[in-house]
Amino acid sequence: MNDQKYLDFLAKLGISSAHPGGFPLTKALLDSIKPNAAEHVLDVGCGTGETSVYLAKHFKCNVVAVDKHPAMIEHAKKRAAWEQAPITLLQADVEHLPLSSEMFDKVIAESVTVFTNIEQTLQEYYRVLKPKGCLLDIEMTSDYKLRPEEIAEIKRVYGVHNVLTTEEWVEQLQQTGFKEVKVYNGLDFLQSMTELPSVPAIELSQGFDAEAFEIWLEHIKTMEKYQALNYRIYMARS
Repeated sequence: MNDQKYLDFLAKLGISSAHPGGFPLTKALLDSIKPNAAEHVLDVGCGTGETSVYLAKHFKCNVVAVDKHPAMIEHAKKRAAWEQAPITLLQADVEHLPLSSEMFDKVIAESVTVFTNIEQTLQEYYRVLKPKGCLLDIEMTSDYKLRPEEIAEIKRVYGVHNVLTTEEWVEQLQQTGFKEVKVYNGLDFLQSMTELPSVPAIELSQGFDAEAFEIWLEHIKTMEKYQALNYRIYMARS
């Protein structure tokens, strides 16, 4: 499986809020960091644009949304047009953001960083954030240190660059320069969710095929095999 195959699968399905916890968790998290109309917010790996549109319409903030996958950008353009949401969409690599330094008050990443060179991407988040800016990042996290052969299998299935524990994620963030690093799980925000997590919405793209179902089955088998695979929410200040 090539590095992009799992991400290509998500793009073919046009899945909204594929990250753990889904859009109900996203809304609870955004309510906790309270973006405002004067702020500039970057949504990296924006996917179909669900979070970006919500930010623009609900919080009235200035939103730039970035995704590397052209199919996701097309989904996001259609959503933004339908919702009449004033967001700026860019097809770009989060490891090399075509954006000025100290441009954003907040950076939102939902199951994105783990699919990249983590060290490089965190440096880019830090670079584009204003001093004392806020990073909100939901990422795959292992409950304990996995063996090298286990990490290799998970990397093969998802195309991720590494599988980190909570402690390793915090260390990476702190080494980048982030401060006040806080770690949460979805249960910490369960009471503030206005709705329970649900099955992500799907908007099929042309070219969806049987191979995509095979990838989905492999994903299910991997999650069943590796019970240590979980997710954490990381909040930090630049």
